[in-house]
Amino acid sequence: MELLVVPPLTDFTTEVVPPPGAEVLDLNDHVVERLADPSRLRAAAERLDGGPLAALLERAAAAVLERQAFDDARLRAVGTALRLAADPAVRLSIGDLELAEGSMQSSRDVLGAAGRCEVFRPEVELAAQVAGGRRAHVALDAARRLPAAFALVGALGAERVTLCGRLVAEHGAALRRVPELAGAAFSAWSPERVIRPPWRAGKGKDTDAGPVGGARSRDASDTRPGKQVRWVTGAFRPPAGGPWAGWLDAERVAAFPGDVLARCRGLTIAVTRIDFLAAVTGLNGWTVDLRRLLAAIPPGVPVTCELVLGAPGVAAGAAGESVELLAAGAGGVRLAGLRPYRMAIRSEWAGQSVRFPPGAGDDLVRWVEFDAPGTMRAYEVTRMIKEWLERLPGLPPGRLTAGLARAGVLRRSE
Repeated sequence: MELLVVPPLTDFTTEVVPPPGAEVLDLNDHVVERLADPSRLRAAAERLDGGPLAALLERAAAAVLERQAFDDARLRAVGTALRLAADPAVRLSIGDLELAEGSMQSSRDVLGAAGRCEVFRPEVELAAQVAGGRRAHVALDAARRLPAAFALVGALGAERVTLCGRLVAEHGAALRRVPELAGAAFSAWSPERVIRPPWRAGKGKDTDAGPVGGARSRDASDTRPGKQVRWVTGAFRPPAGGPWAGWLDAERVAAFPGDVLARCRGLTIAVTRIDFLAAVTGLNGWTVDLRRLLAAIPPGVPVTCELVLGAPGVAAGAAGESVELLAAGAGGVRLAGLRPYRMAIRSEWAGQSVRFPPGAGDDLVRWVEFDAPGTMRAYEVTRMIKEWLERLPGLPPGRLTAGLARAGVLRRSE
């Protein structure tokens, strides 16, 4: 592998660890740096591009970003910069990307957005310049990267692109059927990620990062103490040795051995319901006991829960009680974020549910509609998330490492 390209949009508080000898072109880092540049925000405010309110928000975000402190305020400022980045095809937020029109489960809609998108165009052009005709591996680990990844295939040439990553491993068959990807290679390999040093420390700039806009190389064996904390999500396993942090489903992480948990430096647990620490329901409907896990993780290590609302059979009352418990920091475990539940196409749910077939034209299906007795309706989920985000402003999405990297802020009771 010569060149590994990281397309937008993903967690900017982490970075890829390339294979030995490979270059990494982190377009996600590039676009975040560009859109969250204080000088750009101030210039946009002077021009009143988005009106008086947007100008006020842009000036406030610029003032925070100029402090170079890696904290909650910086997260909110970056989120503001992304949200105010106007584009005809996509809408950005700190933890997600939405199409202005259509569905992310339709390749036709995603391809249309990739062709109209302006906000990523400088990064796509940069990738073509850096690649210089070389084969590029494009890391496709999440659906929100699809528009940028499709644009990269068009700019680099499908015959010179290998799409890799978790999304390819899980949905490679569907991607191979997209005509515009004909000629591209596919690999189930996913790059490992680590927490960027400044987000672990909470202050100071990332002295290990290469120049913005260029490619960098790094020895993947660099595991100097204090330098790398592996970020573990999805089906990834914690490293055999050394520190790690993660965003993981309750059932999966509750089964980790004690020696693995002892090396944890931060953990966000995805849950659909919590009654108390001995009864936590994960993304598959199974209820687990977190007390052994919490006892094995060293005191002072931040442990949070991301609450996923709208799972089968979890009524509004139970969901509201779960939010209340986590917002109050029950047992030292705090709320890391709120998001709607989506039933993955291959997921299993322990309770009763009925699944519906995907919509016509959806050829990149990753989740399906369902129904189950006692389940919150979509409007209830939206309303509850909105109400709690207003009560807890600045709450970062659970998938961001920065929700954990604020060491010393969310400490558990010993």
